[in-house]
Amino acid sequence: MTLFLAVFIPIAILGFLYLFIIENNGLPDWMERASRNSSSIWTYGIITITLLSIIKYLTSD
Repeated sequence: MTLFLAVFIPIAILGFLYLFIIENNGLPDWMERASRNSSSIWTYGIITITLLSIIKYLTSD
């Protein structure tokens, strides 16, 4: 069941995103702005994941 959810949910999200892009005949403005700043988004995302992992490790028994 977990494997099914781990595969189905991302595919469903990507499918809805694809339909959203097709309906609007391209990327919306906010997505274009985000894609221009993709390097900062990746950097902050990796920093956030690292910090959350450290916090989880330190709080586990």
